[in-house]
Amino acid sequence: MKIKFDPVVKRETTSIKIDPSVWKEAKKDAIDRDIDLSQLVEIALKTWLEDEDPKKIKNGLREKT
Repeated sequence: MKIKFDPVVKRETTSIKIDPSVWKEAKKDAIDRDIDLSQLVEIALKTWLEDEDPKKIKNGLREKT
């Protein structure tokens, strides 16, 4: 399944706290993909929400499989 960014959907400005090194890598990845960082984050969140198995998550960290 390929998650797409819909430019027509209304978006809200928000703030989050995140590890600065993760944010830096995300910015680099967005540049490499020629998309906005907001688009990358939205696609990542949609992918997580649609594909992630909540049973594999414990205390916010992925369990070893």
